[in-house]
Amino acid sequence: MTNNKQETLPEQPNFNGAAIINEQGEEIPITEEMVQTACEKLDDSEA
Repeated sequence: MTNNKQETLPEQPNFNGAAIINEQGEEIPITEEMVQTACEKLDDSEA
């Protein structure tokens, strides 16, 4: 007897190839907002 029940995986976020790994080993996608915030902090630190 074969089991026709197909296991579905939870939907994964679209990483677009860019992610960081946190202390728990979870992948966190890098968002446009994260990039903008980092750039603003760098820009402010040059003053």
